[in-house]
Amino acid sequence: MENSNRKDAIVAGVSLIIMALAAGYAYGYVQSKLIVVGNPAATLTNLNSATGLFGSGVIGWMIILITDLLVAWSLYRFFAQVDARIALATGVVRAVYSAILAFAIFHLAGVWQMLFSANQDAVALMNLVAGFEKYWSLGLILFGVHLLGLGYLSLKSSTVPKWMGWSLYVAGLSYMAIHGAKAIAPQAYDAIAMAEIILGAPMAVAELALAVWLVWKGGKPRR
Repeated sequence: MENSNRKDAIVAGVSLIIMALAAGYAYGYVQSKLIVVGNPAATLTNLNSATGLFGSGVIGWMIILITDLLVAWSLYRFFAQVDARIALATGVVRAVYSAILAFAIFHLAGVWQMLFSANQDAVALMNLVAGFEKYWSLGLILFGVHLLGLGYLSLKSSTVPKWMGWSLYVAGLSYMAIHGAKAIAPQAYDAIAMAEIILGAPMAVAELALAVWLVWKGGKPRR
């Protein structure tokens, strides 16, 4: 059981780290470099001049999707001994989030396909980008619910540090609040952007800290 638990911890931890790196590249670098918010013409020009870069970003999102599913499964197995029902529910919530993410990525694939079309429409292209942002943001509300489940399981676990469980709670509530606000009150853009700046660190650090702990200590027999 311990060996199996250790393998699940490593798979989850390594997948989370790969996911973080892929997200930093696909969203933090590629999309922030090429997408000009509110300017379809400039965005189309950027994309036409860097189709390979944008395509690599889409591949990055596919890597994120695959690792997300690996994380959902391996964390369910890792935490099943703590509370099997909550671990299963938490895994299912992340799997549903992954399905929404897949639908969002489909919009980016449509953008990439449009770049090779003779009839390019900058507004239609920007609508696809907006569709990606919309559905991904909606999915992140569920992702926040998933983090709440992980927080509960971490606090109930006898091995996971308690501070990590509380940080997952904070991150989960932050994701739900920010992306719920985007869905309900998109007109409050400035306030939401400020909240993202303030809560960005705990949102990013919580799951990454869990990833490092899983690789370092997760599933190891206690001495």
